[in-house]
Amino acid sequence: MALLVLSGCAQGEEELASVEQTELRVVYSSGDANWKSCLEDVAEQFMEEHPGITVELYTPGNQENRLYSDQLKILYAQDQFYDVLELREPQKISDAGLLADMPDEVTELIDPAALAGDKYVPIYQMNRGIICNLDIFEQLGLDIPKTYEEFLNCCEVIKNAGYSPLAVGGADLWHMEFWGNYLFDNFMLDENQEIVWTEERAREMLSAFRQLSEKGYIGEEYREMSDNETAQEIAAGDAAMLHTGAWMLPQIRGMNPGLKLGFFFLAGPGGTTYAVRDLSNCWGISESCASDPDKYEAASEFLQFFYSGGVYESVLNTMTARSVTQRKTEGGEPDTAVLVSEAYNDDIVVTDRIISNLDTPGGFRNSFNQILREILWGATPVEELAEALTAEWEAER
Repeated sequence: MALLVLSGCAQGEEELASVEQTELRVVYSSGDANWKSCLEDVAEQFMEEHPGITVELYTPGNQENRLYSDQLKILYAQDQFYDVLELREPQKISDAGLLADMPDEVTELIDPAALAGDKYVPIYQMNRGIICNLDIFEQLGLDIPKTYEEFLNCCEVIKNAGYSPLAVGGADLWHMEFWGNYLFDNFMLDENQEIVWTEERAREMLSAFRQLSEKGYIGEEYREMSDNETAQEIAAGDAAMLHTGAWMLPQIRGMNPGLKLGFFFLAGPGGTTYAVRDLSNCWGISESCASDPDKYEAASEFLQFFYSGGVYESVLNTMTARSVTQRKTEGGEPDTAVLVSEAYNDDIVVTDRIISNLDTPGGFRNSFNQILREILWGATPVEELAEALTAEWEAER
């Protein structure tokens, strides 16, 4: 009998080992440690429930400070554009014919108002704004600014008290888009949120940004600081404000649990306060993945699992993001998410008119980010940079 039991156990192990595995690669951006942690947890849970599917998390890395969208282009050129992919400019990838149709089982999970096509689905709705160290604000008797003039006054008081008013991750080119989208919305949109690009508006926009450097509100030390290092600046009390994504709030809180944090949308010089409805981070499935029925089914299963109850809520809480699913998410908001919710009021204008969501000319995002770095830490005249940026904008339009 003992021999029969041992024989049966050995046979069961052999059968389990002989199960054919479907290997699924999930490509993602490595720019944020919380996002990396989220995907690692999701992949681990998924493989526990789907023993026939092996998930490989893959990131192309920050090659030569390229934008993530450019890194995906390199993967395609190297014939490595597969299977499930995080996308940052999804419509351009879709228009290039690189994506398969998203399975109905996945699209039916998403709120129709958040869908922009049948080739990709948004991961979540992100929030962008200014995270502030409220301990510094309260020490200096400052309130969260409601106007741009109040914001400049806060910067001046903070600088005179010996703190850095604004931290910037200048070493990561893509980080400049936080300020870039703010500037774009406030200088290039009219009252109907239609784009009105002129060289004069470009000069005004770049002049306003250079003023932050010239007045000492953004220091030289931030030229070579990475995006992740900016969180430490706020947590350590070295800087008072950081224009970034709300997903940085838990990271900062983890560095200094006792720190009082605030979050607000910065008003523009013209008086409008925009809150970006950012759905630009999306999931897509490559055409090459769809050519293999087993892989395509595995991709569908992975994405359905990602948006499932409990799993998706954990992602939203970690990233301080809002749901894009049709179902109502469960559980309460963590305190960092509450900070974002409280930043909304009747005066806030919600917009999706940001560079990541627009059909901008090829290379414009890179050029814009590079010019913003030059504005802060270079000596090229504003007029020359505004002319160059306008030429980039008008190219092929």
